Amino acid sequence: MTFPNLYIVGAPKAGTTSLYHYLDQHPDIAIPNKEPRFFIRKSIENVSEADPIKPYLIRSSILNEKEYVGLYADKTEKIICDASTQYLYHHQEVIPQIQQLNTPPPKILILLRNPIERAFSNYSHNYSTFEELNFEQAIENENNRISQGFNSFWHYKGLSTYAESVQSYKTAFDQVKVVLFEDFIKDIDQTLIEIFDFLEVDNTFKVSHFMVNTKSTGAPKSKRLNAFLQRSTRLSGLKTFLHRVIGEQRTKLFRELVMRRNLSKTKISLDDTLKSKLESYFVEDISALKKILPEQNIAWLNNGTDS
Repeated sequence: MTFPNLYIVGAPKAGTTSLYHYLDQHPDIAIPNKEPRFFIRKSIENVSEADPIKPYLIRSSILNEKEYVGLYADKTEKIICDASTQYLYHHQEVIPQIQQLNTPPPKILILLRNPIERAFSNYSHNYSTFEELNFEQAIENENNRISQGFNSFWHYKGLSTYAESVQSYKTAFDQVKVVLFEDFIKDIDQTLIEIFDFLEVDNTFKVSHFMVNTKSTGAPKSKRLNAFLQRSTRLSGLKTFLHRVIGEQRTKLFRELVMRRNLSKTKISLDDTLKSKLESYFVEDISALKKILPEQNIAWLNNGTDS
């Protein structure tokens, strides 16, 4: 059986979708399904019925081993990738399963972002569909949602706490590369060269920047429309038809354009007082992360003035 030899394990809202679009263009890299989430299938199956995202998770994830193996069965590229971004947070569940595979040790790629900005971006994503609370209320309600069995995409602070997860992957695997979101967006081409070198593929390959990292943000005109586009099973027939007629990539772009047209001019923003509180919350984890990654210039506190 063929399994991935590269795992992009997270973090969500840290540039992983853009990186997926770039890497998927490379002729030596295959990513047949961006987020199969197979190795967190038990967590997904145990998500509470009260979580409005659960139907989407069940529908969009590959929870069956035969189906998961089938994703990669005919792939002959040098790099075969699973880019499930919640694997970082669920490291205790994921790492043992990867280690138990009868395969050579894989490469691990981790993208990290300023934890406050990542959490707010995560919140903004949910706000466009199912999130009814403001950001401060959502942060305060996080533990309650965890106890109710909501999936980890609601764990805004939890998904932004990196040190333990990064250390676990570095301990478990020899080939782990960490990329900071801030470095990635500052110089995409140079970052890709470094990633291609890590993957040992042609680093002279030139990617297209068309429609990469272009998702718009803001308050939606209709949350119902966005929720319908994400949750409804009624769209499965239309989606299959569009895949056949215009292709999977253009279908995704069509969905994105519809959601973009649904945005209002109203922007949601992060309150400075709350930002200060969150800096205090994350300071210990950031300090620990700096010790784990001394080669990285992590400047996430005091508006990026710390180092």
